[in-house]
Amino acid sequence: MDKPSALPGFLIGEQLPSESAEATPVDLVPAPTYAAVDPPADGIGKLVPTAKAAGRYPYAADRPGGPGMLYAALARSPYPHAALLRLDVKRALEIPGVHAVLAGPELGVTAVEYRGQCVAVAAAEHPSLARAALDAVEIQYAPGEPLLDARHVFAAARRSGNDARIAAYRRYTLGGGGDLAEPGSDESTVMYGYEFGRGADPAAAPGAVLAVPVTGPDGNGGTQLRGLDLHTASSDPARDLRAVSEAIGLPPSAIRLVPAPFTGTRAGDDPDLRVAAALLAVRTWRPVRAEGGPADRLAGDAATPAVRVHATHRVDAEGTLLAVRVELVVDGGADPAGAEPLLDELCRSVVGPYRCQDVEIQGWVVRTHNPPVGPWPGGAAMIAAVVAEAQIDAAAAACGRGPLDLRVKNLIRSGDQLPDGRRLAGAVPLPELLTAVLDTPMPPFPPGPDIRTFPGTVGRTGELTRVRRGAGIALAMVDLVPPDLAEEFATAQVALTSDVNGPIVHVATSMVDTGNGQHALLRRVAREALGVRRVIVRRPANPADLPATAIGPGRGAWLHCMAVQRAARAARAQALAKIAAQFAVSPQLLEIRDGMVVTYDGTLSKPVEEVYPQVLRGAAVYVANGEFRVHGGGEPSPGVFVPEPGTAHVAVAAYRAVVDADTELHTLRPVRVTAAQDAGRVLLPERAEAAVGSGVLTAVDFVFNAQAEEIDLAGAQLGGFGALGPGQFPTMLEQPELELLPFLESSIGELDSTMLRRRGFAAPLPLGYVPLRRAAYAACAAALACATRDALESHPTRMPLRPWG
Repeated sequence: MDKPSALPGFLIGEQLPSESAEATPVDLVPAPTYAAVDPPADGIGKLVPTAKAAGRYPYAADRPGGPGMLYAALARSPYPHAALLRLDVKRALEIPGVHAVLAGPELGVTAVEYRGQCVAVAAAEHPSLARAALDAVEIQYAPGEPLLDARHVFAAARRSGNDARIAAYRRYTLGGGGDLAEPGSDESTVMYGYEFGRGADPAAAPGAVLAVPVTGPDGNGGTQLRGLDLHTASSDPARDLRAVSEAIGLPPSAIRLVPAPFTGTRAGDDPDLRVAAALLAVRTWRPVRAEGGPADRLAGDAATPAVRVHATHRVDAEGTLLAVRVELVVDGGADPAGAEPLLDELCRSVVGPYRCQDVEIQGWVVRTHNPPVGPWPGGAAMIAAVVAEAQIDAAAAACGRGPLDLRVKNLIRSGDQLPDGRRLAGAVPLPELLTAVLDTPMPPFPPGPDIRTFPGTVGRTGELTRVRRGAGIALAMVDLVPPDLAEEFATAQVALTSDVNGPIVHVATSMVDTGNGQHALLRRVAREALGVRRVIVRRPANPADLPATAIGPGRGAWLHCMAVQRAARAARAQALAKIAAQFAVSPQLLEIRDGMVVTYDGTLSKPVEEVYPQVLRGAAVYVANGEFRVHGGGEPSPGVFVPEPGTAHVAVAAYRAVVDADTELHTLRPVRVTAAQDAGRVLLPERAEAAVGSGVLTAVDFVFNAQAEEIDLAGAQLGGFGALGPGQFPTMLEQPELELLPFLESSIGELDSTMLRRRGFAAPLPLGYVPLRRAAYAACAAALACATRDALESHPTRMPLRPWG
């Protein structure tokens, strides 16, 4: 890592793989009975949402076990930092029905690095026995003085000269490097520090893992362990497979990871459960079930921000942004490696979608005794948007201009540079999105007469004379392909065949459908390529048959859809070759369009439902594999999507939020959110709208309620959101009205490659890839914060908002 120059001052042509026409069919995991039914439309359908609402959806915890199954329990440290002086499992193993107890070094734990770290696990014939076994384990701690605040880390580094706990450092500069010398008479400088707390993760359902050992003869009349079947909630099976392989010492080829559809929590499943179940199954040679989730883990220091940002902006009298200097620190917890991607993205995007010639960005990741930072919802785009929009509002007030004027004057344009030096490629339709938002009418004021429209809703309704309304505009920008992105890829298999009901397409992919329409999107892609109405998507029984790398947030649909598209086109080429032979034409003259097989000149046009049965006689099957890879930088290579060197591709959104504040009861209520987004190419409007709605709801929950446990509901001096209690989701009463404007579809996926290269692309962005939910989350959170500042006529700097704290 590059050494920081000082401690932070505020603390102290298309390159795609060739389409293969030959493939070996893979074994598939049977889908749930209701999920195997093809929905009548291309949307996400009603089967999965209905099953969730009725309690029939197969959550990970609902998977039944087999005969001889054992139950696992985990013991977690109550201390954030401690040495393990004594670990004695003898008494625990003497309990009848207890089959295995692992502790300390057997789990790879030699010292406690954060509160809630797993220090012992047990497997027994009943969950109560497993918990009793853990109670019998003698664990002697020697608590140490924990480092829970980044300020303590930098203070210790300054005293000792040892910066070992500074895990990463980044610095970007443009122009004069954020020159903030003495301002001129017509210049204004604004300086604020922002803090972002750790979000709560209340579980919708318990996470669960079922580990089943696979045994077989060893050739000497005995039995040996051949492998492990691991049924787990997982959003990235390939990544989790590698993690379990490293923990238990079995090769990935010996582990069959079968992901459950839904983990039951918002931030993801508990990796400790997965490793514990696998270790115990390997030790006992019996099926082991571990159940729990993030709610079982003790939280870190809730009062300590996970991210601190200190921003200084300078503008002239006309509102032109002259210089920006930002210092930021990310608390990476006990394992800061996971926080480095967050730091990288934040440093690149913290200036926001605004142009500035003089920029200096410095960022640090520090190692503390807090739990490792998990995947931040929406990545760093939300943090960057909140900081950038707050600074723009403050700068506008300082120079006496309107916030909207300042935004329009400094909007970033195609060809402008980001802090890391990359230039924006392609159109950046922020003016169109901003105009669309401003053309919509504001909600009526005052609220009422229904008291449910007041801040506090029914339970804590104040007087109308004390209700203030605020409105805020926010713009957000999401980096699509980070420059340091390691290679990511996905594979898929498509089989075109027929049954008694006609042509049917089977798609095999490792992409997990969490009930949000991921497989519906893949069905749509296969239908477009093959023209067949019936498409069934399944996961392979062995993920190694269709490998995929760990894929970052927002890119899973892109990579898997492109892999399916390429496989479907390869299978189509096989079918068209057979069709062309029957009609005595060249296969290059045939294409499938709107469910019809047509020639380029239209002389031949027949429905695929009539043509396919002729070439699918005798149980014929056309099978093809597809693969898609993406890399953040480097030289273009065959089969890899690489952006043009020095260019950046971004997604943008413009939001307006309206918030009512009750100054007597200290309650806030978001009234309406107006959303305008560049969606690229919308394949499934229903899924796109659901993604935006999900991002908005997540933003509302984080901005107002992510740390609701800190709210003093009796005194209310810290403020609150509606009438929510600790760790509750927003209800229908607290959700704002969402006014979703028509998507701006600026997909360039079908343009000519030469034209794309002229616009800065080495290859098109396939399928108009845009992460709608991430952009919605970032823009909505920033707009809600701007609206709250406007209502309170103050500048709160902590997120989640504590305007009266």
